[in-house]
Amino acid sequence: MAQISKLQPYLFLAPSFAILLVFLIFPLSWNIYIALHDVSLTTLLKEWEYVGLENFVTIFDDPNFYTSLKVTLMFVGGSVALQFGVGILMALVLNQQIRGSGVYRAILIIPWTISAVIAAFSFKFILDDNFGILNYILNQLGMESVGWLSDPNIVIWSLVIANTWYGTPFTLLFLTAGLLSINPSLYEAARIDGASKMRSLFHITLPLLKPFMIINLILITMWSVNLFDIQLIMTGGGPLFSSTTTSLYMYRQAFEFGLLSKGAAAGIILILINLAVAVIYVKFLRR
Repeated sequence: MAQISKLQPYLFLAPSFAILLVFLIFPLSWNIYIALHDVSLTTLLKEWEYVGLENFVTIFDDPNFYTSLKVTLMFVGGSVALQFGVGILMALVLNQQIRGSGVYRAILIIPWTISAVIAAFSFKFILDDNFGILNYILNQLGMESVGWLSDPNIVIWSLVIANTWYGTPFTLLFLTAGLLSINPSLYEAARIDGASKMRSLFHITLPLLKPFMIINLILITMWSVNLFDIQLIMTGGGPLFSSTTTSLYMYRQAFEFGLLSKGAAAGIILILINLAVAVIYVKFLRR
């Protein structure tokens, strides 16, 4: 009985360790193994040759990879800024004692209940250069059509708008949960002491909401970095790689060009980017 009692905690943790092993550790290890070998559609059924870091060198010698990093920086920066800014504003407004706030929340979270694929097709229909609803409205107003999905200088911001519409409801829900965790008596005490709503916001709400904001920023940043559904469907990475993010670059190398090892190497680089972003957030936002 004493031995069973000692093993009991590990038995409870065994299912979690099994899930991590099957869905995280094994795929990551297999991905690293593929990245260190020469694997493509032409060599898939042959003996895989060990090439070391050659696939990583090939990626860092590819100008398109650096273009994808630049596009990713713009896409993620714009998406996170808008998702977080709009999301926290809506959460703060709907947290006030206003009539119908629950109904408004239910309406605003609808975009997050659909898949990214549906959101991408919807925005492609709206922003299409020739048949899009938005250009049709502009034409009816006497204005010229805009190349929302064909102009290299505009297309990335069209993707940012689509991703913002799709991802902002998560920030709204997450930060609303954080706001509801704050004890209302703190606001009552501040009001008695003569604090205004703005002072309560900056000295009570935001400091107590900070852990939720950090986690939210980490999550929406990682999701934006890894997202490729919207880019793939709306633009396919074009025109001229102007909307090819690093995640889409990885997908295209592996599944369009058949360079599985190069795609696996790009995936590892993407993981390192995610880890770096998480460390930066935790380090600077906890000060």
